[in-house]
Amino acid sequence: MFNLMSNCCTWFSKIQEPIRKVTILVVGLDKAGKTSSIRGIGVEAGPTNGCVRHELRVENYLVTLLDVGGSAESRGVWRELCGDAHGIIFVVDSSDRQRIKEVKEVLADQLKQPRVAGKPLLVLANKQDKMNALLGSELIEILSLEELVNQSRSLCHIEPCSALMDLRRWSDRKTLRGLRWLLRAVYLDYPELCTRVAQDSKRPLEPREREKTWKTEKVRRKPKGERSAINSRGMQKKSIYIRIAIQALPIQN
Repeated sequence: MFNLMSNCCTWFSKIQEPIRKVTILVVGLDKAGKTSSIRGIGVEAGPTNGCVRHELRVENYLVTLLDVGGSAESRGVWRELCGDAHGIIFVVDSSDRQRIKEVKEVLADQLKQPRVAGKPLLVLANKQDKMNALLGSELIEILSLEELVNQSRSLCHIEPCSALMDLRRWSDRKTLRGLRWLLRAVYLDYPELCTRVAQDSKRPLEPREREKTWKTEKVRRKPKGERSAINSRGMQKKSIYIRIAIQALPIQN
C-alpha cells in the first residue's frame, strides 16, 4: 500500500512539472549513423539533406532535434545552428578507425565554438555491434575527450550503442537512454541555457567568433548539491564533466 501511494505521488509530481522546450543539435561525420540514431530514439527520419527538424515528446520535454548533414560541405551550417541548441548530440561511427582522426578534429573544433562551450554533450558511440568497434573508454583516450570537455566546461556522457539494433529492440534503446541523460543535463542549467539560446538566435555569427572561447565566468558553476548528485551517478572526481556508460553488446557477423 505504501509503495502504491509513493508511486502515485511520484507520478502526480511529474505531471505537475512544466513542459520544457529543448532544442538538440545532432551532428557527426557522414555515414556515422545519425539518421539511424534518430530512428532509434523513436522518430521517423529519412536521409539528411541540409537540416531536418524532428519533434518528439520525452517525459516533460518537448524536444526539437536539428539533424544536420555530416559532409565537409555541410559542417559550416553547424556553427549557424549551435546557437539555437540547448545541447549537442555527436554521433561517432566507432567501427571506422580510419576516420577517427577526422572525428577528433571535427569534435575539437565543435567544442571550441563559443556557442557550444558550456552546453552538455552526448557522444553516441554508434555501431558497437561491429567486430572492430572502439569501446567508449578507448574513444575517451583517442579523442582526448576528457581534456576537450574540461576546456569547454561541458558536461559529457558517452553512450555506446547500435542504432540498427535499437530499431529492432524497442524495449532497451540505448539511443533514447542517452537522450534522457542529455535532457537531465540540460535541466540543471535550463534557465541560463534558454537565455543563451535567446541571445544567440538574435545575434549574427561573427567571422572571428570561431577563435573566441566562452568566458568561464559566464558559465555558471553548479551548486555543490548538484555536483554531488551528478557525481553519485558516476561522474569522475578527476573530471567532473565526463561520464561513460559501458554496455556489452552482442557482436553481429
